[in-house]
Amino acid sequence: MKVNKFLDKKQYTEVEDLTLQAELYAYIVASHYSISLHDVYNMPLPIFQQSLKWALAVKEQRDKKMEVNKQKSKAGDREVVSLDYSFLDWE
Repeated sequence: MKVNKFLDKKQYTEVEDLTLQAELYAYIVASHYSISLHDVYNMPLPIFQQSLKWALAVKEQRDKKMEVNKQKSKAGDREVVSLDYSFLDWE
């Protein structure tokens, strides 16, 4: 399935990838706000962009929290210290 192949890619190289990326962003907004894709596609562009930014930011925070909770459950009674290596992604 082309969607699965797209999700597994590390780098987007084809024109079709841009279309699939736009569809993915629409899906993220729709699932975050519990609205239909039809509603997302009818949003004015500035509203879509703002909605996407918030949805991605909330998803990132949720993912970080889940990772911390996972590490805490593995550690048992031991203390868990979060390490932030995001500075490595800076250019």
